[in-house]
Amino acid sequence: MNINLEILKRFFDGKYSRADYLIIKSALENPKQEIEMKQLLQDHWFELNRAGSLAEGKVDHILHKIHKQIRTETENIPVRRLRFFTTFQRIAAILIVPLILSFLTVIYFQSRTVIPENTYAEIQCPYGVRTKFVLPDGTTGFLNSGSTLGYPAIFANDRNVTLKGEAFFDVTHDENHPFIVNTSNLSTKVLGTQFNVIAYGDENVEEVILKEGKVEIYSNGGDKLETLRPNQKLVLNTLTRKFNANEVDASQYVSWTEGKLTFRNEKMQQVARRLARWYNVEIEINDPELMQYAFRATFIDEPLEEVLKLIALTAPLKYTIEERETTDNDVYKTKKVIVCLDRSRLDAF
Repeated sequence: MNINLEILKRFFDGKYSRADYLIIKSALENPKQEIEMKQLLQDHWFELNRAGSLAEGKVDHILHKIHKQIRTETENIPVRRLRFFTTFQRIAAILIVPLILSFLTVIYFQSRTVIPENTYAEIQCPYGVRTKFVLPDGTTGFLNSGSTLGYPAIFANDRNVTLKGEAFFDVTHDENHPFIVNTSNLSTKVLGTQFNVIAYGDENVEEVILKEGKVEIYSNGGDKLETLRPNQKLVLNTLTRKFNANEVDASQYVSWTEGKLTFRNEKMQQVARRLARWYNVEIEINDPELMQYAFRATFIDEPLEEVLKLIALTAPLKYTIEERETTDNDVYKTKKVIVCLDRSRLDAF
């Protein structure tokens, strides 16, 4: 049987059979099927990304990068890092290329060589986008803007991953092999469940929010801190090392995977950080008085200017979006937003 679009769909969904695996393995080993594979990848991209279009030659570039990465990995020493990058970037878009690169590269390695257990893969999510991922055990999830996920190319005796930033995990159940998410300060251990982890390096808290199932949370020293039930959140203050767990609506904390930007009574400083990551902009707050204001709102695929206008309606602030400058190499700098206190409107609040 030849490879077809349905087999690719099952493969990307993590629901492929042994027969599907052998078909994809055969296709990767047969140069004559490269044209067919290229067309299927293009058809699959079009189906997932109806709103945009794939420029001519892009699939050739994807296949070239896959084969180049494979050649590099088979020639290099055992300890290596696989970096997955894509040029298909749209605001609030789901990237599919990292998924293609990570899965096809791992399957190719499995078919051609024995991968050393210390082979490590890494997925980086650029600012301004979200990235969907599928791990070797079938676990799926999303990386939020400005996040990095590291994991073994093949899970052996355990399923340990490392996270910097924010990610949502839908973990494949395996009682004999716990799935552990390691951040700078916490280790979150599960057998199979859905949960969200927030651990950005520029913030003084780390959070774990449980949507379904059960998670056990440990300090980086190995001390057990808490066992969470669905709709519970643990927050660790990384400066004081104090933590607390409380009841929440978990759906609000994972809504970012659906393109929703939700503020839950958050202070201006936190709002600015999240806006900066979400839209890939620099936000400068000029008046400390604004830090006392808190915001509660949900935005769905709104452009930055519209979000700023609506925020300005709920607080005495005004903003300016500076013209983007270029560097000496003619590269555009990050867009900058300056937020100031609007003293003429103080009485209204």
